Amino acid sequence: MEQVTATRSELLMCRARMALAARGRDVLKEKRDQLMQEFRRVADVVLAGSGALDRAATQGRSALAKAEAAHGAEEVMSIGLATRREIPLRARTTTVMGVRIADIEYEPVGRPRTGRGYTLAGSSVYIDRAAEEFESEIALILELAAEELRLRRLVSEIGTTTRRVNALESVVIPRLERERRAIQSILDERERQDHFRLKRFMTRRAARIGESQ
Repeated sequence: MEQVTATRSELLMCRARMALAARGRDVLKEKRDQLMQEFRRVADVVLAGSGALDRAATQGRSALAKAEAAHGAEEVMSIGLATRREIPLRARTTTVMGVRIADIEYEPVGRPRTGRGYTLAGSSVYIDRAAEEFESEIALILELAAEELRLRRLVSEIGTTTRRVNALESVVIPRLERERRAIQSILDERERQDHFRLKRFMTRRAARIGESQ
């Protein structure tokens, strides 16, 4: 056991450190609980988004197959190249219980029929349908990517917070409790010894007074 300074002031300081550690543990537990609530919410969004993305991909492949059947694969590819564009992404951060979480912002992916870059004369309902389905799929991909980033950050922070809680509960607080008990034990023993010495002194003093009378 580590050597401790057995004084009343050290005992008070030890108790204060224990109270501070307990408050820190409680704050971290509250933080973890709120992070877990956010994690469950985002996990539900990701799960639902994954299902929606699977359905959108299926619908997109079906619409593409119909467009290729109506226009031919080469013409559909040519139209697809004409509609190609970049989608600007902007990163920002939000805060959950003091935790900075990355988020992705982007402009609407869907475009009107006249804004996709191909001529109306060279298009058809099959082309338009395929374009709409793939625009919806891309929008879902971006939305899901943003939520997965949030989910990963939450998992990391929940793990860090849990380790801190465990360290306080399993290491710091027990160590302080052992230190408190050791100081208290030494002080109690000193008090007993002082009481014994005082009692012995009083007995001897009473005996000397009796002898002198």
